[in-house]
Amino acid sequence: MIRKSKKQPHSTALPSVEELARELIDQPDKWLDTENDQLGGEKPRELVGTPKEPVLRNLLEAIKHGSFS
Repeated sequence: MIRKSKKQPHSTALPSVEELARELIDQPDKWLDTENDQLGGEKPRELVGTPKEPVLRNLLEAIKHGSFS
């Protein structure tokens, strides 16, 4: 008899966009609610949960690594 493992798959949940913004930006709520040229003039908060969220996360990663301010 073959026994199946009852281990749950390892989950690496991403931090929320809001959490990332709070880590990286002095006024995160203002930044999240201000139109951003790097995001095609859209407000970052409006991209959360949309297909464009990865673009927002990439921008936050760029900020984290000093590519944008």
